Amino acid sequence: MRVDIGDRLLRWCLTEAIELQSMDELVWSFVRACHEYGVPLRRFNLTIRALHPLFVAENWIWRHDRDQLETNRFSAAQRSTAGFLQSPIRPIIDGSARRVRYSISSEGPQEFPMFVEYAAQGMTEYVAAAISSERDLPIALSLMTDQPGGFTEPQLDALEDAFLGLRAPVELYVQRSVAASVCATYIGQHTGPRVLRGDIHRGSVESLRAVVWFCDLRNFTPMTIQLGSQAIVALLNRFFGAVGEAIDHNEGEILKFIGDAALAIFPLREGDDPREVCARALRAAERTLLNLATLNAARRDLTEPSLHAGISLHVGEVSYGNIGAPTRLDFTVIGAAVNLSARLNALAPVLQQPLIASQAFNDLCGQPLQHLGEHQLKGIAAPQVVYGLPDPVRAG
Repeated sequence: MRVDIGDRLLRWCLTEAIELQSMDELVWSFVRACHEYGVPLRRFNLTIRALHPLFVAENWIWRHDRDQLETNRFSAAQRSTAGFLQSPIRPIIDGSARRVRYSISSEGPQEFPMFVEYAAQGMTEYVAAAISSERDLPIALSLMTDQPGGFTEPQLDALEDAFLGLRAPVELYVQRSVAASVCATYIGQHTGPRVLRGDIHRGSVESLRAVVWFCDLRNFTPMTIQLGSQAIVALLNRFFGAVGEAIDHNEGEILKFIGDAALAIFPLREGDDPREVCARALRAAERTLLNLATLNAARRDLTEPSLHAGISLHVGEVSYGNIGAPTRLDFTVIGAAVNLSARLNALAPVLQQPLIASQAFNDLCGQPLQHLGEHQLKGIAAPQVVYGLPDPVRAG
């Protein structure tokens, strides 16, 4: 039987599986292949390592009684929970074993707490294996059957062959996933895919009309003197968390964090309604101020200083693309519009306003803003008419 089932599963892994583009497709297809080739699979779990700031692992679970996929993501903290520590797959995940095999009996005590549920579902055997060489978090899978007596030896031999074949398509998916995650984390959700598609040539830029959204943390220099380095890092993370949540919620893209400042854009592409894009940028500013007010209200009993922001909004043409040294590039925006937005931001503390908007933004915004007069900005020849929030949202 091994030659028949094992070779057929291995051939499927090396031909059809390698062409599949998503893990959902791969898991569904593997389950169908097992059934087609005579392996009585009733539950299948595939867990892969993840390189992401919020989670360390992902898994896909198929159950025969539901015939649907369940997907989960796990944080590093979840690896210390009772559910994980008392799981039969733990030796595979922590790298202390490459294969485990357990019988599940409908009578008597169970070796693991979760086997009580599996026994009630009629499962008879549990098998788990690592199919990669990574010790930190190997690619791990587990399988169960309700076949009386568990898997037969020929069926297990066939699965061993399949495990060898699965390694290539799964590791290919992991590599793609890690690359996409790193690019999205460090470059941006929209820019990252462009870099992965090959847009990495220095000087490769496009002209783009956009709302340039600039924000910085007020009184940062005194804070660095008052607080230690670890406290400053924690404070900046809270600040940027408030800023990033507001921008993401309103479909903007953060291009970079610069010290205590954040630079983002809201592109105005062909077919976009300028008023709607400007409204999203304005809502992101207001939401940032509300987020900071919420943080400050929760910290009033602490000795750390409150967080206050200055935000500037301008609309104009920017150059968007790869700029930098031959071997170290930055995917960012430059141009007069970016410079003007930065200069507007410096006006916020002078006018004691949390937000400063340009005439160009006001003209497109379609929402009433407060006229704050005409002001001379450093490095800008002509005086600029600026606007603020009619009822400023203060950070508290």
